Amino acid sequence: MISKGIIMVQNRVVLAVTVVTALVVLGGCSRTQPAQEAQGPAAINQDREIVIAGYRDPVLGEKDPYYINYNLSVWEPLVGMSNQGEPSPAVAERWEMSPDAREWTFYLRKTAVFSDGVPCNAEAVIKNFDRYKTLGFAISSFFYFNYENSFPGLLEYTALDEYTIKLTFKNPQPTLPYTIPGFGSPIVNPNCFDPETGLFTGYCVGTGPFVIKEHVKDQYVVLERNEKYDGKPAKPRRVRIRVIPDEDARILALRSGDIVGVYDNNAIQALAAQELESTGDFTVSAAISANIRYMGVNNRTWPFSDVRMRRAASMIIDRDTLVREIQCGYGLPIVGLLSPMNQFYKEFKAEYDPEGAKRLAAEVLQGKAPTVRLVTNPNYKTDAELIAAWLGELGLKIDIQVLDSAGTIDARKSGAYDICMSFRGMNNYDPFSMLETFMYKTGIDNVNYASYYSNPRADELIEGLQKTYVMDERIKLYNELQDLCVEDLPNIGLFSIMTITVHSNQIAGYNALFTGVTLANTEWVQ
Repeated sequence: MISKGIIMVQNRVVLAVTVVTALVVLGGCSRTQPAQEAQGPAAINQDREIVIAGYRDPVLGEKDPYYINYNLSVWEPLVGMSNQGEPSPAVAERWEMSPDAREWTFYLRKTAVFSDGVPCNAEAVIKNFDRYKTLGFAISSFFYFNYENSFPGLLEYTALDEYTIKLTFKNPQPTLPYTIPGFGSPIVNPNCFDPETGLFTGYCVGTGPFVIKEHVKDQYVVLERNEKYDGKPAKPRRVRIRVIPDEDARILALRSGDIVGVYDNNAIQALAAQELESTGDFTVSAAISANIRYMGVNNRTWPFSDVRMRRAASMIIDRDTLVREIQCGYGLPIVGLLSPMNQFYKEFKAEYDPEGAKRLAAEVLQGKAPTVRLVTNPNYKTDAELIAAWLGELGLKIDIQVLDSAGTIDARKSGAYDICMSFRGMNNYDPFSMLETFMYKTGIDNVNYASYYSNPRADELIEGLQKTYVMDERIKLYNELQDLCVEDLPNIGLFSIMTITVHSNQIAGYNALFTGVTLANTEWVQ
């Protein structure tokens, strides 16, 4: 709930639903009871390096607006992201909204210092706002940085005292804490970026529990405990994150003991995670996220240019089976493009009607059997094969093209696909960013990935949100956009993703979060 005073956050009922979903035992995914964390005496030799791995480099370097993934706790945002999908304290320990919602006051954590000892005070935060303004819009493979979307109509940002800042907006901004969490408001030491360009000039220096010690591009990054962190110190002194692009190679590294855990979205698929846990040597941890798996659609190529075919495709997909059999219950079926984790999510029951789907498809195909290009990267190959089988029942010939990540992106950008398996995360808690990127005529995903969805009413609703400041009215627009999304299916939602991690039982405290893992709580037990 948003009040005129301090923002209060509440847990959502959907988390309880998620827990139940994640414990369902069905189909080919046998579920085992999670291993208990080690009990007894304190772990020995905690200075020993912990080595984990992901499929991509979590450090993008000087030209990236974030430098390193937020999940690795090197930098903190002004407002954080809780594991319940709500804004939470970070560099700002609390905030207040004026009665007209045009002014927001943020009270900074007085004990926070950057890892090099420089105070993280109002002066430093104001310089970060200067950086945001300089960057404007910046592309990152984590999330786009978009100053105007995060701080729409920001007129002025000023320091009221050493640890208090005030933001003044042209129009009311009642949803501000939902637009700036996490990737929307990174706070870094002003000494580590060029004020003229906003680009980093060396390693990112933040206020989190870790610091960057060493980085070799596309090979590994070494993090060390930030001894100046003002919160609970990180348990591991040193963590090495290796880049192992191939999932089979990551699994072999886990089995051999070369690594003790996997990190990042898509680091391991659910079936492989369950197989590892069944050996008794590994533990699986999962948490609901705001990320979604969806089937991207090229709305300009026949037959998917016809909304009836998009509806037929959605109706022939058995999402419950997809989640149970392929994802081992780690997910929640969706039909739209928002995760149930988002507090503005409107629930829709995905319609599964194979016979109705076949009738709709027949109206479109008129006896033809076109070949459809289904593009996927290796991580989604199993999902693609099952979906291809269902779509084949509509009279389509499905040509599955398995490409690496770069090839998949190139195919989408060039429009060399009809449908594709894809993934999208939310960079903040305001659904505007997700709905705008997919549904607006100039939305980044809509244009850059050759989806080319076009509906004047969607454009009107998106533009309406940009000038609607009363919360109840905004919610009406959110709901109508979600209705339109489910009716038109510019892209076809499949399921909301759960973050899955696997770790060796040599360590404990390594658990999945809403975003990332509890890296700072990880410790050796063997």
